[in-house]
Amino acid sequence: MGAALVDIATVTGWRTSDVCNFRYSCINWETGIATIIVAKQTKAAEARATRKGIEIVRQQRKDTARLAGDHIAYMHWDSVSCDELAAGMTDEEQAIVFELVAKAEVKHDTKQLPPGIIKRLRERQERNLVDDDLVFSRSQIESNRCQSLEGSVTRQTIWKKLHGVMTWFTHFVNNKLRLSAYSARKIAAFNMMRRGGEQGLLIASEMLGHSNPAVTRTYLQLGSQAGELQAEMAMEVMA
Repeated sequence: MGAALVDIATVTGWRTSDVCNFRYSCINWETGIATIIVAKQTKAAEARATRKGIEIVRQQRKDTARLAGDHIAYMHWDSVSCDELAAGMTDEEQAIVFELVAKAEVKHDTKQLPPGIIKRLRERQERNLVDDDLVFSRSQIESNRCQSLEGSVTRQTIWKKLHGVMTWFTHFVNNKLRLSAYSARKIAAFNMMRRGGEQGLLIASEMLGHSNPAVTRTYLQLGSQAGELQAEMAMEVMA
């Protein structure tokens, strides 16, 4: 299970949590193209929509207080926290928030899977004892307790399976690397950057969904480009 998940993450650059929730229905078996919902960005859009809805309700209550000449109520609704305001909403006010959340943008991401991974996924699907559509279902874990549970595996479960391999790699191959469940995503980004040539960092940034290549540079722990250039220039002067 762990190897298959890491292979998919390394090829696609998807977050571990998104791969954990990967479903067979996301795959076009003829083309090998897979499309997922990106949980982190979708949840962020829903959170923004929730905040917008709460602020609309806040403004409505402030307007009502202002029209009634109730300055104390106006000041109260102006300063009350979002959590407090949300806790005391009427059904009509909740409907405003729910409607905005329902309209929040769902972030999708599409990637091409290699034929080898498609073949392994077909074989994996045929071996499934539970038809829950999840590629990495908790029911597939070699544990009597887990086999009775619903839902996908977690990032922590995958890390437990990979921890021994990562520890061995750190001790015997490269003790400077700090590998984790997120390493596959970083490997995918680094490979994309290398293949992209001069535009590699920009392409990797686009793949990861970063707003700025500088964020990607920090994420990949590449150091400061300005610092590297300054060091090269200094050495040229010394020469």
